[in-house]
Amino acid sequence: MNKEQIQIAKKTLKILSNKSWGLISIKDISRVSKLPKNIKNKNDLLKNINRYFDYLIKINTRTLEVSSKKDMLFEVIMARFDILQKYRKSIIKIYESFRPNPHKSLLLIPSFLESMMLSADIAKFDTKGIKGTIKLKGLFIIYVATFFVWMNDKTKSLEKTMTALDKYLEQSGKLINKIL
Repeated sequence: MNKEQIQIAKKTLKILSNKSWGLISIKDISRVSKLPKNIKNKNDLLKNINRYFDYLIKINTRTLEVSSKKDMLFEVIMARFDILQKYRKSIIKIYESFRPNPHKSLLLIPSFLESMMLSADIAKFDTKGIKGTIKLKGLFIIYVATFFVWMNDKTKSLEKTMTALDKYLEQSGKLINKIL
């Protein structure tokens, strides 16, 4: 991710902290920053924000201690929620704009799956082949379920989010061992 894309993500998130997603236009962002050719609409802005979060994940997990796959996945996913927490107000505004029309969020699934692939890769979690594809989709479901807990988690330390994520990873591990 280049400096220009990082700045656009930061500026978009900053504008979102004061304005709802529905009221933001691509022109609002282009007024504060020159947009590269790959950002043509609001969906591109969302994908850019997601890439920015992926960029931060890579930085924040550089020193991730090698341990069990479950513990490493937990650490990587919680690192993402720590980043989301920093931009909580903006992320909630994005979510609230999609809630009445969830079908609009389908365009972002490939971007989120790329993020899950990155998370799995950082955690040394194998996603190759059919088994890996099933695991990746399961990881995506775990992330989404945990996101809904995070949305309502008012604790400073994200205690409820951590508890839910740990539970989901534990349950999915048992299920994967039974099926695969």
